[in-house]
Amino acid sequence: MWKLLNGSRCFVPRSLTRQYSSTAISTSEYKREMQKFEGVYPSIIDTLKKNPALAKNPESMDWLKTIFEYNLKGGKKVRAMTTLSAYKTLQRPADITDESLRLVQVLGWCVEMVQAYFLMADDILDRSSTRRGQPCWYLIPKVGTQAVNDCSLLLGAVYEILKEYCGKLPVYNSIVHLINESIFYTSIGQNLDYTMARRNDYTLYTLERYTNIVTYKTAYYTFKLPVFLGLYLASDVPQHSHKTSEQICLALGFLFQMQDDYIDCFASEEATGKLGSDIQEGKCTWLAVQALKKSTPAQRVTFLANYGRHEKDQVVAIKMLYKELDLPALYYQEVAKCKKTILDISQQLDIRTNALFENLLGDVLKHHQNRPQSS
Repeated sequence: MWKLLNGSRCFVPRSLTRQYSSTAISTSEYKREMQKFEGVYPSIIDTLKKNPALAKNPESMDWLKTIFEYNLKGGKKVRAMTTLSAYKTLQRPADITDESLRLVQVLGWCVEMVQAYFLMADDILDRSSTRRGQPCWYLIPKVGTQAVNDCSLLLGAVYEILKEYCGKLPVYNSIVHLINESIFYTSIGQNLDYTMARRNDYTLYTLERYTNIVTYKTAYYTFKLPVFLGLYLASDVPQHSHKTSEQICLALGFLFQMQDDYIDCFASEEATGKLGSDIQEGKCTWLAVQALKKSTPAQRVTFLANYGRHEKDQVVAIKMLYKELDLPALYYQEVAKCKKTILDISQQLDIRTNALFENLLGDVLKHHQNRPQSS
């Protein structure tokens, strides 16, 4: 699916990559990292309180803090941890200081704020009911349509934090450009995803279109954003590796979204913390694309009669069709192909960058393996 780059390939023994593996950490180490990360949160709030507009309007600051508490707390902080892992893997150990780690942790919070911004907006678009096991923000009685402005407040806070902590860094413009790119491209992906579902024209549900949606909707802010934040702050990552790194980030994004599509359909609400809605919303998912590609005329009639409908029997009919077409087995075959492609490309990179992507791939695969499946 992704063309391998031309040129020589440098294969790195796993025994060497392990010494740089900062994403492959134990549960206790992960908890310690998370505690340190959470410990930075109060300083984020204190920084925002010093903003002249928020200092003059404390009720707005209180509301912003409420937004933070509800939408930033909880979750696994995958993107923030990826930012930290990227920096710690790519930077020379001798150059990692408490000050540099704190800066990366702050950037990790910025990434989580961008993530919360998209989740809040996505829940409104999809009319979702739950997120991480609790009612979506816009469904809170005191919030309602104000959630639209809350998204803007959250996004504005990101740039305020960036200015205060990174404004004097040589890479400040690169960081701002990266975040702008991630937000803009992800919004394009959301637009493609949402308008595709509303067209109700399933002839458009092709693998090429799906890949385009996934690239913009998921890959840039889930992988390129945290990885490149770490890359920009590390001191000696070769410039020529940036293009290859971006290619791998996009490939990881495809794999991640394909898994997310599968989980939305086949995992239980208890496992995910939210109700699956892709079938009901008529989303252009990997499963829908493959079903249309593989179905007989009779099976296609079943798909068209039930997809994009909210009745329980119709949702069940689509899930039964997916199983009849043996899509779960095809899914695992595609996961294996994606894994091979990513590993082949990453082995062209220097040892630290290769180690980062090998471990990110492992984390993505573990993300799915740890999800209990519904019957």
